[in-house]
Amino acid sequence: MLTRLSGGLVLVALVSGCGPRLGGHDAKPPAASEIPPAQMVLQVDPAKLDATHKLAADGAFKVSGLFFKDGQPQDTTVNVTLTQKDGATFRSYVVDMSHIKGAAAKIDMWDDGTLTILVPDRDDPVPGFETSNKNIKAVSVEFPGATEPSTCYFGKDILDTQIRFALCDLGGSKPPALRFVDATPDQVSGGAAPADGPAGGGPAAPTPADAPPATPAK
Repeated sequence: MLTRLSGGLVLVALVSGCGPRLGGHDAKPPAASEIPPAQMVLQVDPAKLDATHKLAADGAFKVSGLFFKDGQPQDTTVNVTLTQKDGATFRSYVVDMSHIKGAAAKIDMWDDGTLTILVPDRDDPVPGFETSNKNIKAVSVEFPGATEPSTCYFGKDILDTQIRFALCDLGGSKPPALRFVDATPDQVSGGAAPADGPAGGGPAAPTPADAPPATPAK
């Protein structure tokens, strides 16, 4: 299924749940049953939001209830960069892993699977992850300023400011990245999904706040 968005062409496909697994040089990860399920809450200063309820300038916000270390919640910092293109504003949301070293997360995903992540406790950590589904539903996303598309796996929950978690750069030459992305208008409104699509509408992508809803390509 192809969905055309103002941010580019997005392909929905099933891919293997692959990536850097937790092995010999990493601390033994906690069992999935020992990691509290994510209950994400966005922490952002309302004064920094624009009329569309999104950050009006480059900055950062925190997400609580996502990562845990030794059973204790760890606030997650998300750095936000704004890019102007064709008169529209696009936002890039990148998780700062320097503050969550040694922490783990267990997240409900948009294909009804569960994603377990461990951020190693070392410099320049590369997150290890496991998926409950052997094949995961991922999308190719064109992020502003990137030289090539990124394959991303999306979380189910849509947070305040209409964003959702994403594990990106899967199967490529770069290590996996932890991000958030803007949800599309039909996902936020709970629109009907295509017959072969995920519940809640088509795939998310970094689209401007005033972009029209995605429409299936013929």
